[in-house]
Amino acid sequence: MIMSAISPEPLRAICGAFLMVGFADARYDRDEEARFIATAANDPALADFPSTDLEATYNTLVREFSTDYAGAAAGVLGAIKTLRDKEPVKAAVIFAARLAIVADKRILPQEEAALSSISQALDLEPDVL
Repeated sequence: MIMSAISPEPLRAICGAFLMVGFADARYDRDEEARFIATAANDPALADFPSTDLEATYNTLVREFSTDYAGAAAGVLGAIKTLRDKEPVKAAVIFAARLAIVADKRILPQEEAALSSISQALDLEPDVL
């Protein structure tokens, strides 16, 4: 089991994947936030994290992506790379990235680029997501 006292990286990777795609087109819609938080809170990869940690990480990343998309994305991709061999986290990152596309109901070139970067960080082919 992953404990938040050990490492917050799974939270950053999973929340970050969702937000990286969500912010890619510079039009982030907070309407999907509650659905994402509820979905992520029930993911086995985050089972040991209190929901308050999940929400705090999510809100921190929203601020980071709002002020410095490139810097936030680099940090998230680093967290994803670190955890790409942890199957529950990898599956949750893929799900979170896809959920952001579903939330938008469309895919723009900037979002495709974000998905490609996440795929590469997961050591997958660029078009897997």
